[in-house]
Amino acid sequence: MTNGAYRRLSGLLHLGGRSPLLETDDNGLIHLVTSDDLSSFEGARVVVEGHLSGTDRLNLTWIGRAPA
Repeated sequence: MTNGAYRRLSGLLHLGGRSPLLETDDNGLIHLVTSDDLSSFEGARVVVEGHLSGTDRLNLTWIGRAPA
C-alpha cells in the first residue's frame, strides 16, 4: 500500500547494504524500496520516481539514467 506523495528525484545511485541508496542532488539520502535488480545503474546519475514512505524511503516505480 502506497499513500505517500509521488516524487521525482535525481542523484547518484549507490548499491550495498540492505537497499539501494540515492544520494540526491541536494545531498540527501533516500533508500529505494524495490525488488528490481538495479546493478546496471550502480554509480550512475539517475532519475527516480515513486511514492515517499516516511522521510527517507521511496517505493520505486521508475528509474532511468539522468541526462548528461
